[in-house]
Amino acid sequence: MRVVSVRCVCGLLLAWSIALAAAPAAEQVGGLKARHAAGQTILCWTEVEPPIKDDSPSAIAVRDLRRELAQTKRVMYRVYRSAEPIRSLEGLKPIAELPPLTCWNIDYYGDLRPEHKALRYVVEDGAQPVPPGTGICAYNPDRPGKAYYAVTVVIDGKENTTLGPGNVLPKPVAETVGPGAPVLQRIERPKEWQYVFGPTLHYYVRWESPPNCAAMGKPYDYVVGIPPKLAKPAPVGIHLHCWGGSLNGGYGWWYGAELGHILIASNQVPYDWWTGYHELYWDGQPTKEKWQQGVVRPYTQTRLLSFLDWVATKWQIDRAAVHVAGSSMGGSGAPMMAIRHPERLAMAISWVGVHIPLLSPQFKSSYQNCYGPPDWEIKFEDGTPVWDYFDDAWYLRNYPQKEIGLICFSNGKNDGGIGWPQAVKFFRALQETRRPHVFVWGMSGHGQRAVLPVTLSDRYLALVPRTDQSLPAFTRCSLDDNPGNGDPADGDPQGQANMYLAWDTTDITDRRDRWEMTVYLIDKAPKDECTVDITPRRLQQFRPKPGAKLLWSNLSLADKRAVQQRQSVVVDELGLVTLEGVRVHKGRNRIMLWPASGAR
Repeated sequence: MRVVSVRCVCGLLLAWSIALAAAPAAEQVGGLKARHAAGQTILCWTEVEPPIKDDSPSAIAVRDLRRELAQTKRVMYRVYRSAEPIRSLEGLKPIAELPPLTCWNIDYYGDLRPEHKALRYVVEDGAQPVPPGTGICAYNPDRPGKAYYAVTVVIDGKENTTLGPGNVLPKPVAETVGPGAPVLQRIERPKEWQYVFGPTLHYYVRWESPPNCAAMGKPYDYVVGIPPKLAKPAPVGIHLHCWGGSLNGGYGWWYGAELGHILIASNQVPYDWWTGYHELYWDGQPTKEKWQQGVVRPYTQTRLLSFLDWVATKWQIDRAAVHVAGSSMGGSGAPMMAIRHPERLAMAISWVGVHIPLLSPQFKSSYQNCYGPPDWEIKFEDGTPVWDYFDDAWYLRNYPQKEIGLICFSNGKNDGGIGWPQAVKFFRALQETRRPHVFVWGMSGHGQRAVLPVTLSDRYLALVPRTDQSLPAFTRCSLDDNPGNGDPADGDPQGQANMYLAWDTTDITDRRDRWEMTVYLIDKAPKDECTVDITPRRLQQFRPKPGAKLLWSNLSLADKRAVQQRQSVVVDELGLVTLEGVRVHKGRNRIMLWPASGAR
């Protein structure tokens, strides 16, 4: 493979400039074609004297040349759209202005290395990549109808306005409204991938537009990993990569592959830590005055969930069993996404994530690039100060009734970049608002891994929560260790909360008049019994009103359903009921809850 050096990039640029100078003044783009699918029109054309004609340049060479061209803007392409046949540009404004090299995909790799070969986009399922020198523009109309398109070239600020069959569509495009359809780039069947043998990998690109992206028609890469034995319907994991990772790795494991779970992953552009960014992010240098005129929107979370919806049209998935997982930057985004979209996500697996961006010693500045500095006081789209909205502890406390899934997370007490105090604040918020969670910490710094229930593994799932099923929030367990008050020197140097507790997802009773669940300590628990507060969450049908009096009992399944405890409890003002001091042992316990006026 030929690797193009910086000197060669300069040579390419010089040769291209000479070719442009020698080109006839009337030279115009040609070969304009269009296709429409799922609410998106993709236009392709042949560029004027393409700066790269080689079909296999290095991705670094394309990136560097693209940066050079962005600075000069010597050549640009303008795209026009009209409801009437385009015979003149008079009265028309371009809907897009694009640089050369739009056919090249260099975002696929994440961080680029010399061995990376630049890929070219496929714009239609089953087709080959477009030829070098192809211009690409994707546009999502805001209303259905017929539209005509034209594309022109602008060289040194002078637009060639001549129109002809090569740069004007003679027939209109019948357009609909929608997000656009991901386009299959290729299918790979490696022998092993992510330590899974025999998977099938479907690689897609979708040119994203609002509300999935702040820009119109920005290409994003996705992969759908299908395990060799696919469950039907299949649970799905959304996997978020770390800093420097990509859709092909950097997010921990392919969770649930052995259970038939589908993997979804994408690349993150920009680095917003899988949250969102300002709607003017792509519109030049940010200023306080400029950004205060706009808001931050959850583009990244929205596009991932939108892609999940599309996957559901191609594979039989279990929408109630979707989890999100990631490490570091991905470990930051996983809980943030699960907490804010609990109706879609049943579980989050987070390694060493940031939970309060304002308190991260090293990475606050990265969030700042997407939210604006805290003193700019930029708002989230709902009017909340954005630094509050993406503060997990703040969010939990301000939405105490919002039902979330299980959060399994880890942090290192000696992780100076991510920050330890913010992790403790998040843990305290989970405990005090009575949300389902498993927390582990230690002195492994940025290598601290989360532990999953039952297996006590950082990789293998045994308990798979669902959005259509209630689950318990365990708090104040007698086996919990003490993380301290946020000072790394305070509390236990390593420990856990709720790591040894589990519940049976197959025999839950959740009726209007009764709730029952089997809970237990796993065999590896250091003691045979513990006490713990249990708050039933995500109740489906058992919805007692605040102030209602309930009865609960705790039956020992190891002792022929002997009654260990029987008490009354009153539903609090949030509609939550917490059973305090429940005795749970390895032999399993059946917890039963019903209205005091109802039958036993």
